[in-house]
Amino acid sequence: MAQKAIVFDVDGTLIDSVDLHARAWQEAFKEAGKQITYGELRTQIGKGADLLVPHFITREEVERLGKKIAKRQAEIFKKHYSAQVRPFSSVPELFRSLQNGK
Repeated sequence: MAQKAIVFDVDGTLIDSVDLHARAWQEAFKEAGKQITYGELRTQIGKGADLLVPHFITREEVERLGKKIAKRQAEIFKKHYSAQVRPFSSVPELFRSLQNGK
C-alpha cells in the first residue's frame, strides 16, 4: 500500500534551529533578570515553554513572569534568529527520496 502522508517534527529534526532557540531563550530570561547559561538552556530545547520555563525559575516566578518570558522568546527568535534557520544538509535528499518512493 502506498504511503499517503509522512509527518515530521520540524524544529531540530528537519531544520537546524536548536542553537538559535537556545540563544533566544537566553536573551528572554536575561531581560527578565535571570542569568541562565546557554549550555543549561541547550539541554532543554525541545520542551514546550510550559515545561522549559519552570525548569529554570520558581513557581512564583512562573506565575509572575512565565508567559512574558515565553512571549518574549518567540519575539526575539522571530526578529533576530528565524532568518538564520537552515535545513540540515541531508533534508533535500530525504525529500527527493520520499518523492521517488524510496
